[in-house]
Amino acid sequence: MPHDEGHDSPAALLPLLRTSADRLLATAAKLSDEDVRAPSLLPGWSRAHVLTHLARSADSRHRLLVSARSEADLPQYADEGQREQEIEEGADRSAALLLDDLDSSLHRFLTAVGEHPDDAWEVPVRWLGGGLRPVRGAVGSMLREVEVHHTDLATGHGPANWPAFFVARELETTVRKLREDPGAPPMALCADEDRVLRVVGDGPGPRVSGPAAELLGWLTGRTDGRPLTVRPSGPLPTPPPWRN
Repeated sequence: MPHDEGHDSPAALLPLLRTSADRLLATAAKLSDEDVRAPSLLPGWSRAHVLTHLARSADSRHRLLVSARSEADLPQYADEGQREQEIEEGADRSAALLLDDLDSSLHRFLTAVGEHPDDAWEVPVRWLGGGLRPVRGAVGSMLREVEVHHTDLATGHGPANWPAFFVARELETTVRKLREDPGAPPMALCADEDRVLRVVGDGPGPRVSGPAAELLGWLTGRTDGRPLTVRPSGPLPTPPPWRN
């Protein structure tokens, strides 16, 4: 596979994010008013909730970019309550309004990324639940939002459609977080593409192998892991809930 951090700069990720955003918008454009009321893959959320969340996610990261290159102290969100309220308030709109909102928000963010000064990517900004961290994370995290929540729309976009670079990047990030989680079960993850053993947890655990995208889909709770192989034979371990 493997993931090359040297190609992980905002400038390198921007073309990939543009392509992912275009694919998401093409899917959203096909949804009718009835379609957006249907359940998504996320418990308690309709497709309209997911589309609204994506639009507000883009807006929140746009605020971080503005904060990083100005004197304004603009947090990603004031608090979790603001985030949830914005999603609920926007989820009752028509398919056309949802699409227009998402299109505007994504392109506003993409334009801001393209115009962001090269020397301002390491400026710390206030992330929701993450404290002060460099604004450079806005691009990669938006790519994650777009690809994973595109899948949550339940329209056929799944791990097999995720870009290989995104999969490699997110698999490494997800494994690193699992290693930091005391609740993660012991296991060794092996992607077919590189055959590297990624050991998680303390003590012996099963070896779980398969395509990298399927491993990531399972670890993020987007698939049931059926294409994966477990050795010794037995049930798949239960990863802790994934939060992006």
